[in-house]
Amino acid sequence: MTPALLTLTFTVALLLAGCASAPGGGGGASTPPSASAPAAPLAPAVALPDAAKRRLVLAMTGPKVVVESKDWPAFKREWQDTFADHARQAGVAFAFSDTEPRPTGEDGTILLVDVADYRLVGIGARIMFGVMTGNAFIEARARFSSLRDGTPFGEQTYSTTSSAWSGIFAKVTPQQVDSIAATVLRDFAAAKR
Repeated sequence: MTPALLTLTFTVALLLAGCASAPGGGGGASTPPSASAPAAPLAPAVALPDAAKRRLVLAMTGPKVVVESKDWPAFKREWQDTFADHARQAGVAFAFSDTEPRPTGEDGTILLVDVADYRLVGIGARIMFGVMTGNAFIEARARFSSLRDGTPFGEQTYSTTSSAWSGIFAKVTPQQVDSIAATVLRDFAAAKR
């Protein structure tokens, strides 16, 4: 067997069979609440007045260990891009704020996401390394309030996780953020009908 073929065979075997190790690294500050538990189903978003469904302003925060993580900018960008896509599909004006948004007097909703912990795992890493990438997870609390005057609408907890043992089919961070965005914007889209 040639060295190239041997390397290819070994790589394919790793992708299909996986490996028992789960290296640290990745994003976030710690391990997920339950590394092998399936992702919890996402609850419906907080009930919002129809006027508040015209515009969504998203901001993200978290404890120091989270916001100073090396992949925090990439994690925030994932949320920004995914929410922008869902908002566009729902016909909702969208903005991302790097600081905590303040009421502006306009109809809309401020969504402040406080990320307690996360582990960023991308699709490419999952395909290339399968089980060895570890588990993707997000632990966050979202506060919904009025963009007009700051009146609180409510809070929602989002807890997602995936098992790396599902190999390349395990949900990765982009899919988990997509599920959260779809849950939030579903309520906004319903108001447009």
